[in-house]
This record gives sequence, structure tokens and C-alpha cells, in this order.
Amino acid sequence: MNTYGQCEKAMDIIFAGLVLFFATTLQGISGFGSGLVAVPILALWFPLTLLTPALSVINIFVAALIYWKNRHAARPSQWKWLIIAGVVASLIAGSLLVSINEQWLKLCLGIVIIAVALIIASGRQLPTAEHTPGYITIGTGSGILNGLMTLGGPPIVLFLANARLPKTQFRATLSLFFLCIALANVLNFSRQGLYTETHLGLIAVLLPCAIIGAALGQRLQHHVSEYRFRQLTIGLMLLSGIIVSLQSL
Repeated sequence: MNTYGQCEKAMDIIFAGLVLFFATTLQGISGFGSGLVAVPILALWFPLTLLTPALSVINIFVAALIYWKNRHAARPSQWKWLIIAGVVASLIAGSLLVSINEQWLKLCLGIVIIAVALIIASGRQLPTAEHTPGYITIGTGSGILNGLMTLGGPPIVLFLANARLPKTQFRATLSLFFLCIALANVLNFSRQGLYTETHLGLIAVLLPCAIIGAALGQRLQHHVSEYRFRQLTIGLMLLSGIIVSLQSL
């Protein structure tokens, strides 16, 4: 690789670190959002077959950090079917990652991001699904998105927001769900032999950025206006969703 190519690759990695730092700061503040912001932007530079396995490893550390800080509010037994369905669906979807057309994946990614942003912006309350079949349905939808794109947030975030959980319990439940799915994904991708030196190199660079971002977000969560935070999140989601959708066409 020539000097220009090496510089370009280094800039890509630095940019990815900055994106993930911002995205995990967002997750540290709200309990979710790193995938919604980071994945569509990073997918412009890196293939999903590289991003999904790498971000799954990083998500273990980020989710564990946020869960540990909010563990007193967790109710694992209440959400067991949500978590079980999410893990099973994520394992199945992750097994199909290398065989699915990436352009279609990116188009689906863009559509999901835009749809979730519009739903959040509208303030609409969705029908409740607080029963076992509902938990399984939500968990399955989140698991599929996570196994293919590390983007399991939208269904479960909308579900828990609709359930009107207290803020700390909301964060604890989300983090526990993401932690379980990330662990399942890493085991699944390892079993398939997907991890290469390229994946490990990307993880080594991005993991410190993610941990620092999540820790900063934890500290900032009490000092950020929820209204401004919500506006910024929606704007970024819409922009990234439109960009990645156009790129897939």
C-alpha cells in the first residue's frame, strides 16, 4: 500500500473512532443510540461483514458498563422472554450475515433508521405488547436487526418507551438486553470463524473510544436537556438514514 493509501486508511480509522466516541456518549446519556448513529455512518466506509462482528465485541463492554451503573433497577425475570427471543433471533440472523446481499441490508438499515426517527419525532404512542407473545415478537425483531447490523435498538426502545418505564429501569433493561445479545453474537461469529486480523485491529482502535464515550455519557446524563438531546438524536438519525439509503441504490 502506498503512502497516500496508508494515510487514507489511517484517516478512516480516526474518523470511525470519533463517530463511535460520539455514538457511545449518546448511549451513555440515554441508554441507547450508539447503533442508530454509528452503524449507518460507518457503513459508508466499512462493509457490514466487518462492522457487525467488530461492533458486537465493543457492545459487550459498553452495555456492561451502563448495566453495571444501573443494575439496581434491573428486573431480569420480568423480561426473560424478551431476552431469550432476542438472543435466539440474533443467533439465527448472525448465521446468515455473510450470505445476504449487503446493498439490500444497507437499504433496510436506512429505512429502519428513518422510520424510527419519524416515529420518535411524532411522539406517537404505539399499542402495548406487555404479554409473553408481545415480548417474543419485540425480542425477535430486535434480535434479527442486531444479528445482521448490530442495530437491535429500534423495536425494543419503542416498546420500552411505550411501557413508560422509569428512566433508570429503562436504561438497565436496555443494557441487559444489548449485553446478552452482544455476547451471543460474539460467540456465534467466533464459531463461524469470522474474526480476522482486520476485525481485531478495528476493535483495538475503536474499543477505547467507545469506553471513554460511554463513561462520559454516564457523567453527562444529568446535565443534558432531554429536549435538545432528543432533537439532536432525531436529526442525526434522519440524516444518516437518508445517506445510507441513497448509497444502497
